[in-house]
Amino acid sequence: MAVIKPFKSLRPKEEFVARISSLPYDIIGWEKAREIIDINPDSFLRVIKPEAALEQGVKKTNLQLAKIGAKSLQEFIERKVFIREDKDCFYLYCQSNNLYYRIGLVACLSVKDYLKGIIKRHENVNVKTYQGRVSHIKTSKTHTGCILVVYKSNKNIENLIAEATINKNIIYSFQSDDGIENVCWKIDQKEIIQFLIKSFQPIDSLYIADGHHRAAAAVEVSQLIELEKKKDKGGDTDNAKEHMYFPAVLIPHTQIRILAYHRLINVASDFDQKDFLAKLQKIVHLTQLVSDTPFLPTEKNEFGMNISGKWYRLKLKDDILNKQNDSIIDRLDVSLLQNLVLKPLLGIRNPQKDDRLEFIGGEDALVSINEKAKQRTFIIFTLFPTSIDDVIEVSERKQVMPPKSTWFEPKVRSGIFLHPFNDE
Repeated sequence: MAVIKPFKSLRPKEEFVARISSLPYDIIGWEKAREIIDINPDSFLRVIKPEAALEQGVKKTNLQLAKIGAKSLQEFIERKVFIREDKDCFYLYCQSNNLYYRIGLVACLSVKDYLKGIIKRHENVNVKTYQGRVSHIKTSKTHTGCILVVYKSNKNIENLIAEATINKNIIYSFQSDDGIENVCWKIDQKEIIQFLIKSFQPIDSLYIADGHHRAAAAVEVSQLIELEKKKDKGGDTDNAKEHMYFPAVLIPHTQIRILAYHRLINVASDFDQKDFLAKLQKIVHLTQLVSDTPFLPTEKNEFGMNISGKWYRLKLKDDILNKQNDSIIDRLDVSLLQNLVLKPLLGIRNPQKDDRLEFIGGEDALVSINEKAKQRTFIIFTLFPTSIDDVIEVSERKQVMPPKSTWFEPKVRSGIFLHPFNDE
């Protein structure tokens, strides 16, 4: 049974939301974040990526950065840029452009559900990033970003959400700097809140899409607070406290959009291209393409490849596929590429640590790929996106996908719906 909870959100005033909201901290580099902050000092990146407000090269500990971010958040509050709801609410969050549309329910999820495995994950967390988020949440006593969570499509829930938008209780409508139209509604009617809570009770699994580090860090902070309370008071603590919950945007799986993460390998000047192509043709059907436009696969087990400025279509041979392990992980295209090509033919044994390997994902991936192709010092592989069904199956099996298997688009904006627990 999935537990969802309304909450008293800390959120920007309508006139500030377009300037405040930002992309998540983990998909934007220091230089770009610094550029955004210089142009827009009200960017929420000051809170979630405080290192970008420092001079390049200045090193700070996780705790020092967390204190800087918490101070920036407090400054926003003192300037009355943010308001705090006076009662528990749900929210609806719609993101759209001319390619796609999705609408999700903004609600708090239970730490207990995460620990029980009702809230499932498909990624490991990076220790350094995870520790930074723990410091950030614990210091600010606020969950500053919503995680993106998927549930299997449920008509009762989706009809209820559609009806809730009819009351026209729109609190935000703005275009963000990534070109996405963002529209948000507030749900404060008790009867609708109760209907939504009851509608989620039959759901036995929720799946984290984006935000594994934020979710894990929220759970860790909650457990640390519980330990501190037990030491101070002894006995059991009150599980109804806000630190036992964290905010998420819940989206039906039919509205999830996943883009591919492509691979680029920097090859040495003495790389033997002829030998590589000969070995590659033993496992794939190789077709050279006339166009110099990047080839994007249209089905599983198909890849694009650029080498020396020329594009090829690669299709894995049936006899090679038949020899592969039947596990869901080994059958993913990212695994097949790694296990059949990158490791044996190019020597990429550890994708997370090999400096020769780069990953490119997102809406602007083709721009970067075109630039890299012109340099002719890279072998570029384009992939077909991992499906949401594969993500769900991996999560159900309690397994972990290879690094950089999915890019969920659009990204949930940070700085719109905050969940403070500093008034307990």
